Amino acid sequence: MIFQRALRRELVSTAGAVFTTLFTITITVMLIRILGQAAGGRVDSRDVVELIGFEALKLLPILLILTGFISVLLVITRTYQDSEMVVWFASGLSLTRWIQPILAFGLPIIVLTGFLSFVATPWANRTSMEFRQRFEKREDISKISPGKFQESSSSARVFFAEGTAGDASKVKNIFVNTLMGDRTSIVVAKEGTVELNSRGDKFLVMHKGRRYDRVPNQ
Repeated sequence: MIFQRALRRELVSTAGAVFTTLFTITITVMLIRILGQAAGGRVDSRDVVELIGFEALKLLPILLILTGFISVLLVITRTYQDSEMVVWFASGLSLTRWIQPILAFGLPIIVLTGFLSFVATPWANRTSMEFRQRFEKREDISKISPGKFQESSSSARVFFAEGTAGDASKVKNIFVNTLMGDRTSIVVAKEGTVELNSRGDKFLVMHKGRRYDRVPNQ
């Protein structure tokens, strides 16, 4: 029992050091990558912290599995190097007696990894995609310049609008051409208004318009 308690304490302390090291390296790499995307205009600079959190949630299952494996490997290696295993074998005990404390150490990691893989990671993927799509739409609306044809950041949409004198939030004679795979969608509207929702996102609401969907050669 003394041996098992000492082994569990050593496994936990080693796992804490290993996880801290891996997590710090991962967060640093993600921070550099996301800051580069924000500087390049691909994500909103106000969403950097949230995006880092989502990326961390997606990588946590892998980090936990690596932490468990490396911790067990380091502890077993140290016991051989310090000749503790010689004393262990000389006492008439086999290596199979390590299974119980290692399983007790690894079971919480397995449960947490399963929860993150089936619940937290899908939610982080979905929410991160929503953040990026919302920013792309907001960027498209911010590019609207009355009297000029503009292209979206994804190069899949071209839009045009005429301004209304005296009110920057209103436009008229709107034209939007969107390419969706092999289909083309054209929207024309007589007028539209630029509105903000409760979260401050900008949308163009079109009125008195029509939409035409077509497939080439049809």
